[in-house]
Amino acid sequence: MNKSAIILFAHLPDFEARVKSLSYLSSKRATKRISAFLTQHFFKLSKQTTADTFLIDTYHQNGTTFGQRIANAFEDIYAKGYQNVICIGNDCPNLTLDNLQNAISETENGKVVLGPTQDGGTYLIGIPRSHFDKYAFENVKWQTNNTYKELKSSFGSDFLQLEMKTEVDHKKVFLLECENYVVKVLINIINEYCFIPRIIYKSNPQRVFLIGSSFLKAPPFSI
Repeated sequence: MNKSAIILFAHLPDFEARVKSLSYLSSKRATKRISAFLTQHFFKLSKQTTADTFLIDTYHQNGTTFGQRIANAFEDIYAKGYQNVICIGNDCPNLTLDNLQNAISETENGKVVLGPTQDGGTYLIGIPRSHFDKYAFENVKWQTNNTYKELKSSFGSDFLQLEMKTEVDHKKVFLLECENYVVKVLINIINEYCFIPRIIYKSNPQRVFLIGSSFLKAPPFSI
């Protein structure tokens, strides 16, 4: 048995389409396809690491609040005997295999690992069992622009910060490098539903696309 596990914490596509839109025309069909693709991509990516992988989807999340659901997910995986848990969502297209494997290695060395997002949230949380305080973790102000700051405070100075990344999140414009295979697929799906990406950085037009709009709302795994 491995001593580390990855939690992929994500909604099922049908449920995600109720709370989030990922196309200009607010197409539920597009959102379902994007959600399914991203979840499948990150599940396969996680399976390539040295950790075991658990998909905790809509119907396997336990709790009323987001804090309860994510804290219970960590606790359930520790209860299976794992000493380290790394949690990701399905909403960070630029998350790589190297990022994941590095997080696993660092947690196995006893460090908490946090990946910050540009909006003050997190795209990755890695916690050794010995550092997990369920009460403090559950009561972080989740899904706010203070989430990362509160997580940092709860762990003091004993954590490793990964590079900042952008999530496919709510009410903002997303800048993503289109060399990324995942982003290319997302753009192709969105184009099928009549949303045309617009280049917004003239200095490097081949790399940066607008693929979101004010229609976007809520992280993939919120209720």
